[in-house]
Amino acid sequence: MDKARLSLLTLPQRWDGQCLRASVLLLPRGDPLHAPLWDQGAAFAGMPLGLRLELQSGGEVFSPGRRGNRSVVFTPPPATRSRELFGALHERFLPTPPPAATHTLARFREARRARLAALGPVRKLTNERHLTAVDGAAQRELAPAMPQAEYAQRISRSTADGLDAKPDNISWGEVVSHALRVPALARELGLVVDFDTQFTGWDVASLLAGGGWLSVSLAAATGDAPPHGRALSFAARIPPLTAEPRALFAAVLFNAEASAPAAASREWLAEADAYSDGFAHVVHASRLRPAGLAIGWDDEQVLGWVQRQLDAACTPDDPLALCGVAGYRLDVREPGGTDSDWQSLCHASGQLSLGAWHSDFDGEWRIDVAALMAGSTEAPYAYLPPHFALWRGGSLVLPGVSAPAWRPGARHEFRVRLVDLSGGGPASDDVSPEAYSSRPA
Repeated sequence: MDKARLSLLTLPQRWDGQCLRASVLLLPRGDPLHAPLWDQGAAFAGMPLGLRLELQSGGEVFSPGRRGNRSVVFTPPPATRSRELFGALHERFLPTPPPAATHTLARFREARRARLAALGPVRKLTNERHLTAVDGAAQRELAPAMPQAEYAQRISRSTADGLDAKPDNISWGEVVSHALRVPALARELGLVVDFDTQFTGWDVASLLAGGGWLSVSLAAATGDAPPHGRALSFAARIPPLTAEPRALFAAVLFNAEASAPAAASREWLAEADAYSDGFAHVVHASRLRPAGLAIGWDDEQVLGWVQRQLDAACTPDDPLALCGVAGYRLDVREPGGTDSDWQSLCHASGQLSLGAWHSDFDGEWRIDVAALMAGSTEAPYAYLPPHFALWRGGSLVLPGVSAPAWRPGARHEFRVRLVDLSGGGPASDDVSPEAYSSRPA
């Protein structure tokens, strides 16, 4: 977001029947070590921030400060190693700051938007297995589909020089994006703060029995309070809660200060509700002899999310909604197995280090789905492949990791769990609707 110096994204994680757990993602713009958050303020790294948690019962839109909303100010634990670790990231990646002069920065942003806009709509290579899997399912038509024959023709017409090479530099935004892939590091940097509603004393079960909203914003008591619009807050929609514990997931995040057009709002609300459990709906797999199994999921929806991210990058001034999905995790089992038989294909373990910081990791990595770019400098285009993962047995994320083996001739079922921007999402032992797993492949 070009205008906001700090963005706060609320990401619900889990409901245990009484207490709601969530994370807030704090995204500073520019250099977190030196760029002041506000005109007279300090930089993000190590700066104490007061946060306001606000809960709203029901409603089609989130209305901050609405009568009946519950709110409380809290101060997260200080990220005492933030400056040290951002410094270590700077030494390792040497991120290039954006132009300092206002007119140069404006030209830089306009050139960036022009490059992205030139790609046109993202296309999705068709997959016959997907068309079979969605037969009778409630999925919208894959309008921007690219048949394999058209793709072959476009590739054959591409010029030899291809696209311009990406400049050999990296921005702070890219560094932060990589840091968010390591949840423990993101929390040490102060980019992610975890909290629950137990400290509020609220009867959350009653307040959210019919669903509602959760938002974290910057508290007015924060030193050197920002001018209006310099901090953007994005709220999460919460589904109706019962006494039954469950995973929570925010596939769509809504600008707390903006009122989205009714038509777009209904589409986004439908997506938020449909994916509030954090599982993909239509999973399909096909055998690639002898390479393994090609796996895909929710082609139309994934395409829509990728397109929305590209659109937001073209017009980043005041987004009405953001995609909360950062990646995916896959599980496998033999047909007819119980829910406890799912085995993760994204498990990893090892030691993480950055400078003097070390942390043991034993958890799950993720699979990314991003648009691929092809064509020539004069006629670039972006597309998604026909499948999003290729399984030959073992782990999908790291070589040499113990994981289920693929036995040619055997049949398997797959399910896909969504990962949010903080690294959260349903766990491998969470129960998922059986309709969300693939047919045996």
